[in-house]
Amino acid sequence: MWIAYTIGLVFLIMLVKSMIIKPILFKEKWQAGVGYGIPAVLCFLLFFMLAYSNYSSEQAYFKDQKDRYTASSWHPPTVSGSVTPSNPAGGQYVSVPIPQNKNLEDGLLNLQNDLNALEKDVAAKTASTTATTAYAASASDDPKKQPYMDDSGKPAIIGDTDSKIYHLPGDPYYDKEMQKLSNNVYFRTIEEAETAGYRAIKG
Repeated sequence: MWIAYTIGLVFLIMLVKSMIIKPILFKEKWQAGVGYGIPAVLCFLLFFMLAYSNYSSEQAYFKDQKDRYTASSWHPPTVSGSVTPSNPAGGQYVSVPIPQNKNLEDGLLNLQNDLNALEKDVAAKTASTTATTAYAASASDDPKKQPYMDDSGKPAIIGDTDSKIYHLPGDPYYDKEMQKLSNNVYFRTIEEAETAGYRAIKG
């Protein structure tokens, strides 16, 4: 049962990272959503079905014990003669443990915490997207202030520190610059790149 919960949690985390940051093992976000979302739902569904089955089994057991006690011919013994009441304060009490499914409670608590964390991540991502949209709207009149950002909101203009040339998304050398592991800096706008001393590639 807990294996299904753990696997479902892993798929859920991979789904959230794929949606918010970048797809993991997939090229598109919708592919990651299908590839991780469906297994996560199936694992959590299996977990709740097993938990409910376990709970139902316990309830059926207790009901069976109660029915057996009710149907039996046993009765508490009766006392004849004079009865002297005892002092309850001087008696001894026995604590009878009540069986509880501690694992299920812990699992539901962990799931609630995960959902709360996911809600905070989504809210933060929404706020970031709103701020980016507002920034783009204010800079739409000036091409040099137009922001260039990737899907995760990071600057997308690449500056080559060797040649002091910046590359915009879509120019012939952009993909080649993306593959470089060093000598690259990133800018959000053309204005930022030119302020830093970089120039556009000659046509």
